Amino acid sequence: MNAYIFPGQGAQFVGMGLDLYEKYPLAQKMFENANEILGFSITDIMFDGTPEDLKQTKVTQPAIFLHSVILSKIMGRNFKPNMVAGHSLGEFSALVASSKRSLEF
Repeated sequence: MNAYIFPGQGAQFVGMGLDLYEKYPLAQKMFENANEILGFSITDIMFDGTPEDLKQTKVTQPAIFLHSVILSKIMGRNFKPNMVAGHSLGEFSALVASSKRSLEF
């Protein structure tokens, strides 16, 4: 049985997602689309910002959501949950990652 648990606010850290962005074209595309949708460069804050900037709710929540969902998409067919769960904000990540809710970005 595979269970995936997605984190909520407070799990953020500077540099989160940079490895995915640099290694996977799909991740880069999804992060760039998120920058456009959000109207600011969340990747600049996630990858090189200060911890204080990253703690702002308007940044923290989409950053954690993006990181979680993008990671699940990068896993592709290896992401085969029998169950998903999330802490607070992580509930949304769990729903999107498990394809129970859709999101285009």
